[in-house]
Amino acid sequence: MNSSDSTNPSANDSSVLVEMSPERFGVVFQVAKELPNVSDQVIESQDCTRTDASDLLRNLRRARGEIGETTVGVRFRLASGSGEEPVFASSMIEIVAASEDMAKWRRMLEAVCVSLGPEELFLRSGYREEEVREALNSLS
Repeated sequence: MNSSDSTNPSANDSSVLVEMSPERFGVVFQVAKELPNVSDQVIESQDCTRTDASDLLRNLRRARGEIGETTVGVRFRLASGSGEEPVFASSMIEIVAASEDMAKWRRMLEAVCVSLGPEELFLRSGYREEEVREALNSLS
């Protein structure tokens, strides 16, 4: 856990859903990397599609590729219009998505945890269930 994590929207930007440290984002990313390894049935049980899972992983990979030594965090921001692109600042990476997509992402990541179970989750991600739950809870 990092004290720079914030689960409260920024006072001056009502579209910010959550901000997290690069370390916490790394936990979320490791869980998302397991999406291709879970069955379609698990993904579909969350009212999501394989395309939704691929989109999530692509967005997280793009953000991960932008993280550098000067990055202070990753900001998940709700899109205010169609086709809105993230604005990459040198210290904060933004992932822009519709609120429906954010809800799907959270459900899919939870499904990965349940599908793998605590031991397999640790073996595949390198993180204990408590660490993963804490990171995923910050997306709520």
